[in-house]
Amino acid sequence: MNQQEVNPRPAMGAAAAASIHTLITFLGKGRDNPSTGYRQATYEFPDGRRTTAFFGLSLMEYLQPDRLVILGTSGSQWDLLVEHVIGGEEEAARRELVEAVLHASVTQELLERVTSLMTKTLGRPVTLRLIPYGKDLEEQKAILATIAAVVDKGAVSFDLTHGFRHLGMVGFLSAFMLERIRRLEVRSLWYGALDMTSNGLTPVLRLDGLRAIRRWIEALDGFEATGDYGVFSELLVSDGVPVETARRLQAAAFHERTFNLPAAVRKLRKFLPVLSQPLKGASGLFQEQLRKRLAWVEEQRLDECQRRLAYQYLRRGDFVRAAIFGWEALVTRECFERGLNPEDFRDARREAIEQLEAEIQEEVHPEWKRRAYWKLKRLRNNLAHGWTPLNGSQQRLLEDPALLTMELEACFKRLLG
Repeated sequence: MNQQEVNPRPAMGAAAAASIHTLITFLGKGRDNPSTGYRQATYEFPDGRRTTAFFGLSLMEYLQPDRLVILGTSGSQWDLLVEHVIGGEEEAARRELVEAVLHASVTQELLERVTSLMTKTLGRPVTLRLIPYGKDLEEQKAILATIAAVVDKGAVSFDLTHGFRHLGMVGFLSAFMLERIRRLEVRSLWYGALDMTSNGLTPVLRLDGLRAIRRWIEALDGFEATGDYGVFSELLVSDGVPVETARRLQAAAFHERTFNLPAAVRKLRKFLPVLSQPLKGASGLFQEQLRKRLAWVEEQRLDECQRRLAYQYLRRGDFVRAAIFGWEALVTRECFERGLNPEDFRDARREAIEQLEAEIQEEVHPEWKRRAYWKLKRLRNNLAHGWTPLNGSQQRLLEDPALLTMELEACFKRLLG
């Protein structure tokens, strides 16, 4: 690394700070080399080779972040890092660091004494922070809290190469936390794969694929909780699906959530051909799972689509949507059986129900169907409109999720199959 001093970057205004890019790297206790600690390696970066003992510093040269954050324990090789960067300056502090590292007693105050010179030499704001060893949950939480405290805006990249092996996992978890809690952009994850060195060259791995997989798992969890398949749209676009195609998922989700299922079905049927070909990236790993979750669209009749959604929402505990889709499936089926247009929401659907209720009043249908019909209609009205039941048995259902699930499922099975 070139240790010639460079001028620090100018201070940023508020607007620029919002897009600031921070590189976080970990410092361990490597002692392979008495002068540098870590063994020197020649790393193959996308733009060329760099020979260094401190991968994080070479990664900084490649990424050119606005800030550098170095995290290490009280026994990390702070002395060798500081000497590598600032050379013979701040001799008193460096001597103290050597002694402190030897006894694993480095303090934050000691690191602060060399921070300004590190900043001046590296040409960007440098933050040196002590972290615990991460031996238990409390120490692991403290590491995450430290990372969250030093990066509060903009984008962040992580070097997961050095430090204890388990700190790489903590770093990956912190990337996930910053995305979710701070709404920061995690730009990249890096690993200098020293154990993969061949013919004197060490590969530099970009681990963003792991982050993409984690985002898919998170999206699947979100879908299972809400039924909103629009959460997959952005992920598919990232893996090469055309924007207009992926937006059909968002449009379909909107139509479904406003109970315009015919429109949702039309959008999804235009999207489904995408899943018939292998997808790139992490999307390919989850392609079959997405196809299974959209399988209800392949039903030929609208009432069957509504029936399957009623059961799906019931399994999720979304009683309002379950009751509404169950009711709409019944109405649609009655329209088909009576030769009425189920998509005529103004007249035909009302007429189908009026005819069915007239038949129920005349006891044309068996008692089990009559009872199930009135039960589903009352539950649908209670749940959709917030009406207070007039009888005690109905009130008890709305106070017990297990009983409500059983009752709705029984209604669906009797009326819809």
